[in-house]
Amino acid sequence: MEPKVHFADRALVVLEKPVGMPSQPDPSGTLSVLDWVARNLPGGKVHPVQRLDRPAGGLIAVARGRASARELFRQFRERQVEKRYLALVEGFEALPAGEGRLEHHLVREGRRNLSRAHDQPVPGSHPGLLEFRVLKTGKTRALLEVRLLTGRHHQIRVQFAHLGCPLAGDLKYGASSALRQGGIALFACHLGLRHPLSAGWLEFQARPTGRAWEPFLD
Repeated sequence: MEPKVHFADRALVVLEKPVGMPSQPDPSGTLSVLDWVARNLPGGKVHPVQRLDRPAGGLIAVARGRASARELFRQFRERQVEKRYLALVEGFEALPAGEGRLEHHLVREGRRNLSRAHDQPVPGSHPGLLEFRVLKTGKTRALLEVRLLTGRHHQIRVQFAHLGCPLAGDLKYGASSALRQGGIALFACHLGLRHPLSAGWLEFQARPTGRAWEPFLD
């Protein structure tokens, strides 16, 4: 499946990453977002400025040229970028009603490619902050809108799993079953940032597809 391009010029590319495509080259050799942009959208050298987990889909930004990369890195580092996600979670009864804020201390286990969430600081941990809003509930799952306040490894996945609410399809973090279409029920649906050269504000929206999402997005 090919990415969908939402914006492309000499400094910035924003596209919709399909489930299963890595954001950056990895040992699997699977075509990554960076590889795809370099092959299909000729221009300046591409630089990664954010990541989106391979089993997730949605909007992702890629910089072109070092100056653009530095500016976009600054925006992400200083939390000036608006990132919102849709997530389907199991066990949603454990969540506060309506909306809430999660704060945990996350430790990455690189050799196992996962993270652990702790309620209190532990050696090597980093704070993970997010806000969420419950949009719709079903029999076994709930649709959440999630706003990331920090950008940690597997942050959304591990924080909700820590509460007993793993993302649908996310077997690594305790989901009850896989999704028929593969991947996990996490989708980057909104991205807002300033153009790295003009400083003009840009906003992008996308909507997930697939049988898992259909009952919640009618």
